[in-house]
Amino acid sequence: MQRDTRSTKFPIGSALPKFQLQNVDGKLLGSECLQGAKAALVVFSCNHCPYVQGTDALLLEIVKRFEPRGLKTVAISANDPVQYPEDGFAQMQTKAKTLKLPFPYLFDETQAVARAFDASCTPECYLFDGAGKLCYQGAITDRPKERDAERKDLLSPAIESTLSGKAPVPDFNHPIGCSIKWKN
Repeated sequence: MQRDTRSTKFPIGSALPKFQLQNVDGKLLGSECLQGAKAALVVFSCNHCPYVQGTDALLLEIVKRFEPRGLKTVAISANDPVQYPEDGFAQMQTKAKTLKLPFPYLFDETQAVARAFDASCTPECYLFDGAGKLCYQGAITDRPKERDAERKDLLSPAIESTLSGKAPVPDFNHPIGCSIKWKN
């Protein structure tokens, strides 16, 4: 699926919602771990989606490159693990360990946080400036499923602009991925 339009429920300029979710290490974490960031990145992710799998390495490279300059990141999985058992909490823990995720990987069991962000697919990024205001929504890359293809990094320029105190242009890039698997 491709999200064709930016969110009208959670537009650019929206404040980072307060949330608290279980991290893969069992601790409750949330929006407070993004405080003090020069740029804060929230990525709606999961385990099973081939679009996420195709961008995991690129996302890790981007996060590691910008962390020393003040980027803080969390990933959130909101998929219904009844419909998609591979997106269950134990599988999230395995993914975090296998990929050595340098950021929290949180489980949105009630899907309330995904709804607060008006998230629609995985991967979908929400970048906030130092004041906690949404400044970018969208994709990591233009070809998320094609790891070995020549592809354009769409997220890094947005992070670079934000860390430089400028508004990202564009502030929306169509995220392409699997739809969030909402509970029935």
